[in-house]
Amino acid sequence: MMQCKILFVVLFLINTIFLFSQKEIVEEANRFIVMQRYASAYELLRQSDPNNENPDVVIAKTNLLLNFYVKTNKFQAFALKDIAPNQNLQDFRDNNSSVKLFPFQADSILNKLANQYPNNYKLLYALGNFYYEVHLEHTENDDWILPDSVVVQKIQTNYMAAYDKGEFDFWSLFGIGYTYLIDDNYDEAIRFFEKSLKLNQDYSLTHYNLAYAHLKLKQPQKALLYAENAFIIQVIPSFKSETAVLLSTIHLELKNEEKALFFLREANKLTPKNYNVLLPLVELEVAMDVGDAIWDTNELFNLAPRNPIIYQDLLKIFSENEKEKDYAKFLESKKNDFKNDVLISANIFFYLAICQYEMNEWVSAKINFETARSKFRNIYPADHNVFKVINSYTEAIKKKKKV
Repeated sequence: MMQCKILFVVLFLINTIFLFSQKEIVEEANRFIVMQRYASAYELLRQSDPNNENPDVVIAKTNLLLNFYVKTNKFQAFALKDIAPNQNLQDFRDNNSSVKLFPFQADSILNKLANQYPNNYKLLYALGNFYYEVHLEHTENDDWILPDSVVVQKIQTNYMAAYDKGEFDFWSLFGIGYTYLIDDNYDEAIRFFEKSLKLNQDYSLTHYNLAYAHLKLKQPQKALLYAENAFIIQVIPSFKSETAVLLSTIHLELKNEEKALFFLREANKLTPKNYNVLLPLVELEVAMDVGDAIWDTNELFNLAPRNPIIYQDLLKIFSENEKEKDYAKFLESKKNDFKNDVLISANIFFYLAICQYEMNEWVSAKINFETARSKFRNIYPADHNVFKVINSYTEAIKKKKKV
């Protein structure tokens, strides 16, 4: 029964190909996409142009694969799936071990066609889209076939070549602006973001990036307008939170600490337990000496009490505001909470000792350094760097006590 069903689908697709023109094939594939029949849409396109010779069909294939893949191997092979109207594509992306990948090297195919059809600027636009998606997926690890810096240049080169010939939209103009932003060319970034904005006023990231670029150019008042627009338009909590952090930074530039604090607190509501929000929030609360500082310090600390970076960041914040005593008091309060975790306990004693050393409390610092040393011995080998650091501090304390 299943074999008959599959045969029927294949015959239907083949008959459809013979009946329709290439333009109609693309339109029919788009109807499949609306119904979330992604694999069927691709099969229809593949059957109509098996050797990837038709520019319009290849562009349609590329768009389909980039936007609706279930799984991809570095954008050189893809898997697609027909899903039911009530199903979510992301669910299949999160659980995609059983899908089969098939090769489609969009960059090579599009570049070949761009050479064959030099006046078809849609191919250049499609290449820009391809490299942009590659960049978004692989920039963090820089693990694609080409270095990320080369990928970014290819985004700009192809989008710009299409733009120069009149083939562009708000998305490609945004992409050009984005590449200039990465290169710290803020004036050119602003120029293209503004062009993009004229075509689409409702894309929040254009407003956000304009705000960021103006802030980098020391134009906080202009930055504020765009950041406020971005905050109003944005609905995704993580992005809205990031925009709130940017608004806080702008208000600090404008010497408005109360507004800066307001937006950091908004960001914290939108994305609780976010290190990149809590860190500047604690920093500002400590500087302003507001009552919530210790509460949020505790929230930040509890994100990763085993990570030394947390202790170092907090020490820096309290030291720069000459509030080492408050940080020492905070660490003292955490001793009992983590007494059964050797690593956390060792870190607490170690950074408490550093804090006391900075306050010239030599005796207390020496006692806590030795306690930290004994705890670290249960975790690290004798040649671990932490023991060298403790030795340097205790030797310095000996010299100071003799003075």
